[in-house]
Amino acid sequence: MKLFATKPNTTPAAAFIYAYARNSKRSDRYKCKYRCIAKHLENFEKLRDVSIISNNFTAEMCEDFVFYLKEKGLAINTIRNYVSYIAFMFRRMAKQGYDVNFGFEDVKIESEKTIAVYLTEKEIDSIYSLNFRDKSTEKIRDLFVIGCYTGLRFSDLSRLTNKNIADKKIICKTRKTGEVVVIPIKPIVAEILRKYDYFPPCDCSLFNFNKCLKTICKRAKINDKILIERTRGHQIDRFTTLKYTLVSSHTARRSFATNAYLSGVMPAKIMMITGHKSEQTFFNYIRIGKAENARELAEHPFFK
Repeated sequence: MKLFATKPNTTPAAAFIYAYARNSKRSDRYKCKYRCIAKHLENFEKLRDVSIISNNFTAEMCEDFVFYLKEKGLAINTIRNYVSYIAFMFRRMAKQGYDVNFGFEDVKIESEKTIAVYLTEKEIDSIYSLNFRDKSTEKIRDLFVIGCYTGLRFSDLSRLTNKNIADKKIICKTRKTGEVVVIPIKPIVAEILRKYDYFPPCDCSLFNFNKCLKTICKRAKINDKILIERTRGHQIDRFTTLKYTLVSSHTARRSFATNAYLSGVMPAKIMMITGHKSEQTFFNYIRIGKAENARELAEHPFFK
């Protein structure tokens, strides 16, 4: 009896990713991310004169693709994300019955710690003390200040109503994790809630929120010079920027965690609000500079 070898069931990687983006029900930004990855794969194929299919993306080819992305001058964290997204696509190919070479799983790219700032309580006060003629700008400022004292993400802040308040606490099921958090209402937050008869309505996109927020922080003179160091391609980029340029909606959440910690609140109690599962993750999240750490230690009995 003559046995015939089964022909591998494969699919071109770039075409598969394009089809995934085209058929996805996710946001345009999400789909654009995968189209960008597929385009990089196509350019890599032309440059190397190869065809990437589901069963030939070996560890060696993956490492060469990483080298190609570095040559394009991409940041190391961007490259790491791209490889992670591609791995997700190849696993989808396998689930759909295609033959897949899982050699790419042997390629590990260490993440680079990014520069993320927090605002001190004094800086938050300077933002809150600003007066605005434009009510929409004032609402963005007030919503941001609420975030600074609740630790809630923009996705949760922007949908809160009076039903989320009970017994002088904010009770919210977070959209990202599905966990219920219970947060005491600080006097400054209560003041804002009274001003709007509960929560200020948010009718702008995250992009416009962040754009307006930078303008607000610039006006509040949040202009410390921040040194940025990051790997792009094969080189390390070093430059300084003003602090307000780095402020975004997520800065509120970092500010809450960092200021609560500096005020002496136990990490475990802060984590019950922020949702961090381990202290290691929590301490990577908060932003305390070496100078601030030294000031805190100076008050410790050990240094007296």
